[in-house]
Amino acid sequence: MQINYTWLPADKPDISDTNVYVAKAHQSFLTTTDGKQIYDAISSWWCKPLGHQHQLVRESILKQLDCFEHHIPANALNNTIETLSNRLTKIFTQMDKVMYACDGSSAVEIAMKLSYEIRVLQKQSQRSKFIALSGGYHGETVFTLSVCGIPEYKKNYEALISTNYFIDNITYVTGTNDPLWSDCNFDNIYWDSFFINYAPTSTALIIEPIVQGTAGMKIISRDFLIKIINLAKTYDLHIIADEIMVGLGRLGCYSVSKEILGIEPDLVCFAKNLTAGAIPMSTVVINRTISDCFREHQKIFPHSHTHSCNALAAAVAVNYLNYLDTTSVLNDVKLAESEIFKILNNLKAKFSFIKKISVIASIGTIELDLSKNILDQVFTIGIEELIYIRPIGNSLYIMPPLYNILEDLEVIATRVNNTLDRISGLLVTSA
Repeated sequence: MQINYTWLPADKPDISDTNVYVAKAHQSFLTTTDGKQIYDAISSWWCKPLGHQHQLVRESILKQLDCFEHHIPANALNNTIETLSNRLTKIFTQMDKVMYACDGSSAVEIAMKLSYEIRVLQKQSQRSKFIALSGGYHGETVFTLSVCGIPEYKKNYEALISTNYFIDNITYVTGTNDPLWSDCNFDNIYWDSFFINYAPTSTALIIEPIVQGTAGMKIISRDFLIKIINLAKTYDLHIIADEIMVGLGRLGCYSVSKEILGIEPDLVCFAKNLTAGAIPMSTVVINRTISDCFREHQKIFPHSHTHSCNALAAAVAVNYLNYLDTTSVLNDVKLAESEIFKILNNLKAKFSFIKKISVIASIGTIELDLSKNILDQVFTIGIEELIYIRPIGNSLYIMPPLYNILEDLEVIATRVNNTLDRISGLLVTSA
């Protein structure tokens, strides 16, 4: 197949020899133009909880098409989107509104703008900064890059990006059995001093609850996050929870903030899993304290997207949430955690270049002690072994589709093992 005009994400303009040409995708597999069936071990960038071509997705879209696919969202509503909004707010107890966009970055921007708009309405416009976490990632628009805690992503755009504040010295864990998960030896004096210094000019704390994806699937201590959030609340900061990766199933729950951290943020962003990766859609679920402020001041929020309230996307989302309600998938994700740990622990015992493993729910990560030259070959070797795995730095992770996760783990274990066997062979050859 000859492709001349597409510029792929995170790549050079010209097509490389390592690209995979997909002819079809079904269930957990990508079928290439030459007939190979490759297991999609990272759920196509974490957004395919039902795999590919799931009947629920197809039926939801076709049924909605019988009515309409989309209409202008300004001063116009429909039952499909209202049903979804109701369902999302009911995940929580303090939320009463949902706002829509097309992608995760846009949802985060909406949340950031809403937070600052409240400060303007309250005559606190000096509170224009955000507090974010080192290692955090919230998208790649200019505004969201300003709260990105990974320098590599924003170094070329420093002249365009506003300066915010970042929390360093984060306590990371290997999983929920790590002692630091429940007790991180939190330094109250240090962190109280931090918020004394930065809260007066800041409007919100933005976090990825529990797992920092783009940083290499780093798992943050639950105890650390809870205490940081509680301190932020003490200093009247809004809490923005970016659950774009972890929410709606990935960690075996609907909202990581509410069900694992035990808090209800001011603004929660969902995307990726929301429509089972079928149609771009993102949401901001809004605490009534935020919406009440706009009611009190009788103000509109001057932000809009052409495809907000997209009915096709909403139809899939409603049925996906119903699927989580009526199947065992959330429980299966919790059961998968111990199985993934066994798989990765066995690999660690076998391969000396595995430094550390970490596992939470359906996410498993292997930290590799390999040269860049070898790391650069992992993806290609994985494809040859019929598994799509794409390392982030020296972190090799799996984040498979959820709908069949317990049955799929055997396929994953075999194909990751075969890939690492070949990596081990490369090390012997180069020694």
